[in-house]
Amino acid sequence: MSKVGRNDPCPCGSGKKYKKCCLAKNSAPVASLDWRRIRRTEGELIPLLIRYAEKYYGQEAMMDAWDEFTLWNDVPMDPETEPELDTIFMPWFLFNWIPENSEEDVAEHYPEMPIAMHYLQNKGARLDAFQRRFIEEICSQPYSFFLVTAVDPGKSLSLRDLLLQREVTVQERQASTMLSKGDIIFTRVVTMDDVSIMVGCAPTPIPPSYANYFIEMREEIKEDYPDFGCEYLLDGDIELREIYYDIRERVRNPSLPKLQNSDGDPLQPTKLYYTLKCSPREALDALISLSMSDVDDFIEDGVFDEQGELISIEFPWLKKGNSQQSCWENTVLGHIRIDADALTIDVNSQQRADAIKRKITRRLGKKVVFRNAVIQSMEKMLEEVRNNPAVRPSPARMESEELMAPPELQEEMREMGEWYWQEWLDMKIPALNDQTPREAAKSAIGREQLDALLMDYESHGQKGGPFAPDVEALRRALGLD
Repeated sequence: MSKVGRNDPCPCGSGKKYKKCCLAKNSAPVASLDWRRIRRTEGELIPLLIRYAEKYYGQEAMMDAWDEFTLWNDVPMDPETEPELDTIFMPWFLFNWIPENSEEDVAEHYPEMPIAMHYLQNKGARLDAFQRRFIEEICSQPYSFFLVTAVDPGKSLSLRDLLLQREVTVQERQASTMLSKGDIIFTRVVTMDDVSIMVGCAPTPIPPSYANYFIEMREEIKEDYPDFGCEYLLDGDIELREIYYDIRERVRNPSLPKLQNSDGDPLQPTKLYYTLKCSPREALDALISLSMSDVDDFIEDGVFDEQGELISIEFPWLKKGNSQQSCWENTVLGHIRIDADALTIDVNSQQRADAIKRKITRRLGKKVVFRNAVIQSMEKMLEEVRNNPAVRPSPARMESEELMAPPELQEEMREMGEWYWQEWLDMKIPALNDQTPREAAKSAIGREQLDALLMDYESHGQKGGPFAPDVEALRRALGLD
């Protein structure tokens, strides 16, 4: 029987290529042996190279390298506060760092090559062929940003190099139990005898929302450097670490989001207070057009006195359509409450507060007197929610409230969710450079961006919730499955 090629149809009849189906199962014993050999070689060489660096370079060299690795920011070599020291720095120091001798006396110059290559040049005869090849392979591979596309916990990670556009599955036991599909990692992948491993991985996973940032960065670089590849990333070693540390800082210390309402105005919750110089019914008749409805649509919800006179009533301030969401029929701009001689209006931006004040003046004139406006800081509100778990709805509570909702309301919410995601296919999405998903799916770059965006949705989505996207259904609709 002839040998099945990696790209041939799988003999099992699945319809997939052999490399994406049964190849891993059929070669598992051999791959496991090769993986052990690579990891054993790594475990032997790292301590050997550290001792060599201490003897021929001295402790000062490691301090210089750490200073460069951390971008000359006076970062202490403390693994408690800087976990990169243990996870990624040491492999970088041994296999990547090339000393900068411009500020040193000639007599104190370090060899201008990676420590591992210097050892290979001087002591290589002591190593076997596999160990020598291992050093050469590591030194030739740059660090890059990899998107986790699949996880087999305790066994492997499937990765997509967002900069070099390559797919690889790494045999990885520990990281595969800690990472999730959609995570982005800053690491280096080494492949020997069809077995790939990570050698030096940064400890902070990057959220999937950054995937399109790396895709766009790659495309911009390729415009200026058509031969963009490993050599470019090796030369851009410092720039890559700058990107990692910048994102790490944002992940560790996220800034408050720039919150906006559905019209794109900065959020600024505001309550406007008026005193009425007319009856509640007169005020209602003058203002009801703001709800795009008739008095009859709301009057039954009002509160009346014994004589049948209106005392209080509430209704929304609406407008037709939405400037940012073309699929919306109406937009809720605020909430109006009439209560005896008091009129209060809640809006969520300064722009809407200014607009409703003009409308109130035109409709009621001297029948109303503006008293004051109370503005609530969004930063303060978010801080209160953050510091008071009692006001934060937990997933369990949200699920409970959904289950307790009337069945007809649950069904309506699900229908609204399905309708939204159907409309989403034809919405302009900023993460897709203002293309619609259907438009993006027509190009290779667009499909890559869509894939990353859908992974981001998966990582944040509430599975089973009424508005959670059916990512697999979206993939099928866009031809991405």
